[in-house]
Amino acid sequence: MFSLKSILKVLAAYAIWIFLFLFYFSIGAQFNYIRGLYQALTATSLQFTAYYINLKILLPKYYDRDYRKYRFYASILILILSSAGALFELLYNEILPEYVVFESAIWKSAIFSFIFSVVAFWASITTYLIGRQEKINLEIEALKREKAESELKFLKTQINPHFLFNALNNIYSMAYTGDSSTPEKITMLSDMLRYVLYDCESDYISLYKEIDYISSFLEFQQLKTEERQDIEFNLGPFEDNYQIAPMLLVGFVENAFKHSKIEKDRNGFVKIYLWQNPTKFYFSVENSVPEVLLPLGSNTARSGGIGIENAKSRLALMYPDRHQLEIASSENYHKVVLELYK
Repeated sequence: MFSLKSILKVLAAYAIWIFLFLFYFSIGAQFNYIRGLYQALTATSLQFTAYYINLKILLPKYYDRDYRKYRFYASILILILSSAGALFELLYNEILPEYVVFESAIWKSAIFSFIFSVVAFWASITTYLIGRQEKINLEIEALKREKAESELKFLKTQINPHFLFNALNNIYSMAYTGDSSTPEKITMLSDMLRYVLYDCESDYISLYKEIDYISSFLEFQQLKTEERQDIEFNLGPFEDNYQIAPMLLVGFVENAFKHSKIEKDRNGFVKIYLWQNPTKFYFSVENSVPEVLLPLGSNTARSGGIGIENAKSRLALMYPDRHQLEIASSENYHKVVLELYK
């Protein structure tokens, strides 16, 4: 199937050539209609030949690879077409002498044919360069999409081993001690892995699924210590059908726990807040920063890690000009605020 864009390009090309034919005909028809028809056929055919031989053969084969050869062959073609224009004028004078307008028009025809050919050459060069740039842009977009997909897969490989090890270790401990909630935690872990391995194949998923994953992640995080950790997950209003890029928020949450060392620091905390309205999605995560991790003046305060960099890249690709990410750090806390716009 042809795309609408390709069909429009073909129609535009037809329209241009028809316009040129009628334009040249109108000039020659000022003398007589036979002259107008001859002039339209000659000028249009010369430009058509110059345009498409240059566009389809010379430019792709020589323009970028061997410019000297391109100039040589282009010059030869222009000379051939200019000579052809003079030859057509000579034949016209011989076959239709009663419609001759200028007795000495052969050299003028050669000059006009030269001009027509050069104009057609420049037009084809412009078309070629524009088309090449469009192709480059498409390739860049394809590479960006591939990069985003590989980054997401890389993020998965980072999440699965570390989290899976900790979760399985906690479940093993629960089963060993006969904890009655062990089956529930196994089901929870199964749902989380299903989300990471299968649901994340889509470009966008329901916000509910991302929230469920984060909630389960927090549950397993609490299992790391016997004491209750200072973790807050506040949910404001949001639309049931709202969708978001998968694993986009999880990276920020994991980063917060990684740098807060909450399971070792009694004063540590992680606070998560999320809400959404018809025009904006808001997400923030704030965590404490132990002094041993972040001495005053250390550059670590402002480093987000690989997860944050991945998130920035994905935001740029999936929410271009539709997001705002703010990261604030001090010696006591680290906070990320993400806003997505429709």
